[in-house]
Amino acid sequence: MVLNIQVKQMGKKGRHIKPLAMEYSKCPETAQQLIEETVRMMVADFIRRQQEAKEGHIPEALSEDNMQTMAEVGKIAFGDIYNDKEPDEEKAVQSAWQAYADGIVRVFIGGEEAEYNENGTQLALKEGDEVTFVRLAMLAGRMF
Repeated sequence: MVLNIQVKQMGKKGRHIKPLAMEYSKCPETAQQLIEETVRMMVADFIRRQQEAKEGHIPEALSEDNMQTMAEVGKIAFGDIYNDKEPDEEKAVQSAWQAYADGIVRVFIGGEEAEYNENGTQLALKEGDEVTFVRLAMLAGRMF
């Protein structure tokens, strides 16, 4: 099953959300399964990129548009991974699920929020659905 995960693009001019098609081996039935499978795929992709970096893979040349967008953000990078510590997949899955349970991360499917339920929020996903993960930023301040 292919789901379109919404990914925020960096830059001042092109701040928009771009769908990233991700293929799931089976249709996630609950929010927990969706989060778990998504985190596992992202960790596997990170490990793959780490391996390519160790093997001396040469990254693609940056286009003029890419460099301009990165310059606006304040950092031009080639996508190199300098962290050689392999991530703990189970810990990453647990952290993501805990963030969802605590309300720090929200999940939207086709613009509708998947409400948290301790027994597992049931999802009715269809091929090509748009899924958005939103991490909330906790603001601290003082009232005068």
